[in-house]
Amino acid sequence: MKNVVMGTAGHIDHGKTALVKRLTGVDTDRLEEEKRRGMTIELGFAPLTLPSANVISIIDVPGHEKFVKTMVLVVASDEGVMPQTREHIDILSLLNVKAGVVALTKTDLVNDEWLEMVKEEVRKALVGTTLETIQIIPVSSVNGRGIDNLIVALEQLAVAAAKTNPRELFRLPVDRVFTMTGYGTVITGTVSGGKVFKGDVVEILPSGLTARIRGIEVHNMSTENASAGDRCALNLSGIEKVDIERGDVIAFQGIIKPTRIVDAVLYTVKGKEGISHNQRVHVHIGTKEVLARVRVLGTEEILGGNKGYVQLRFEEPVVALREDRFIIRSYSPVNTLGGGWIIFHSTQNRQRFSKESIDALSIGEQGDLKEIINFILKSSGKILSIDDLWREIFADKDEMQKILMSELDSGKIVELKEINKYLSKNIYYELYEKVNTEFEQLYKKYPFRYQIDREEIKSKVFYDLGSKSFTALLNNFIDNKLFELDGNFIIQPDRLAIHRILIMKETSVIEKALFEDGLNTRTIQQLHQETKIESNKVEEIERFLIQTGIIIDLRNGILIHSNVLKKAVEKIRIVLEQQGSATAAQIRDCLGVSRKIAIALLEHLDRIEVTQRVDDIRKPGVHYMDHYI
Repeated sequence: MKNVVMGTAGHIDHGKTALVKRLTGVDTDRLEEEKRRGMTIELGFAPLTLPSANVISIIDVPGHEKFVKTMVLVVASDEGVMPQTREHIDILSLLNVKAGVVALTKTDLVNDEWLEMVKEEVRKALVGTTLETIQIIPVSSVNGRGIDNLIVALEQLAVAAAKTNPRELFRLPVDRVFTMTGYGTVITGTVSGGKVFKGDVVEILPSGLTARIRGIEVHNMSTENASAGDRCALNLSGIEKVDIERGDVIAFQGIIKPTRIVDAVLYTVKGKEGISHNQRVHVHIGTKEVLARVRVLGTEEILGGNKGYVQLRFEEPVVALREDRFIIRSYSPVNTLGGGWIIFHSTQNRQRFSKESIDALSIGEQGDLKEIINFILKSSGKILSIDDLWREIFADKDEMQKILMSELDSGKIVELKEINKYLSKNIYYELYEKVNTEFEQLYKKYPFRYQIDREEIKSKVFYDLGSKSFTALLNNFIDNKLFELDGNFIIQPDRLAIHRILIMKETSVIEKALFEDGLNTRTIQQLHQETKIESNKVEEIERFLIQTGIIIDLRNGILIHSNVLKKAVEKIRIVLEQQGSATAAQIRDCLGVSRKIAIALLEHLDRIEVTQRVDDIRKPGVHYMDHYI
């Protein structure tokens, strides 16, 4: 059987600690002050060995009103249901505790008639709660009455509880921290999920300090590891007692991020005051008690006995994860007002009265894992890996992977395979449209341009993406023929923009002029004067014609139409085929151009290896027949 933790709850002096001692032989009133005052002021715990040889950890939860932790409800027969009893019933119900038992203690002090009356009182108090159908077992820690029946009931509850599957994520909320001579810092708590081993390096949250696990004890026995359900002590090295406090959480490094704001569903206690927007409250979560403000969504107040969506804004960083339960108590005087569970632990300020906010929390509360994964991919607007998604909800990773594969097949999400990340199909096309918007703005501002540098797109549109994610997304766009890549430049597909520029009157005029120039090129200013086209437009058109390969830039301001250059190369080939080589002067005379033009043309051909310069002569290059054929 898996390890199981059970707790006791009940009014002060109703016999919780005495009952635990009767069951386990362990006196959890371990502090001198507890002995003197006869009440438990810190958490105590004890192992209970059941007849089956299975062991459960019983946490003796304080009856003082400042502390309200869970599980087995203890009611004294001689006093019956007290105010704190009702409060603890409310709390157990708010924590959604459905499996439990009522231990009706001190039966040695009352007669049977009185006992039946108290049993009926308890049963009525449980009506309408999650504990409505649990057993009520009369017991006495003095004479042992009913203890065997209680143990049988606990065995049944333990078996049922062991069938639940805790998270694989290792987490241990700290309830005690102290030092031991020869050992150093020791913390105690209950492992809420996962497994930890001696020698592991762990992180103390929210501080972010790290420590190494020097030793592990479970039920006072030294062991090599502790797992979900274990009540354990960890001996930590590399950290001092003053660096850890009750309410901190022990976890593996870099997995969990403390937060100051969470989305939650909140249930208020029937018959109690409601919770108003921005009300300051005490929040009990894990072993932590923290002050917070309640941001009520969709209304100004959640009345007693009702449910609503809220955001909790903590006054200090808190470890709170999806599905964690919490209790809310009023600031002063301290009374239990409600409780609920965390919907999203990774969130931001939401607009209180927007439909989008309510819909988001509704999906988080009621949606299945598939709906929640799709929602996160869509609402985050991000490209996420399976690990990124897992950190958002800490669900079963194998199940998440199956859902991702199914959604890929249905076309609802997109996978960027080279980085193993995913994004919503809606977000994918939103990003695609953002790039198209950049092109629209480009065409409007610069009508003779058709391409955008990829780094410019990244800085303007994808500034929050890492370089690997940006490259993967861009490659996916290109693979799907949504864009084309020309060197480091992005262009829209089918070259429609190029065709649009080519048929513009100004483009045709400049191209024709450059073609007619032959090998005698003109400057931008000369073209402006002769064509009456503005100089800046001439420059833009020339850049376009160069980018599309219609005009060849021989450098030093010499531009030649590609068809003109092709004819020039044909003449050069004839000379080289006849002579095997030629000087620059021979090429110049063959083409009938100035030495400046001849040298610029030959250097261009050298660069693309159509020709090869050897001393002062040119010979055919390795790409002699590859260009301008």
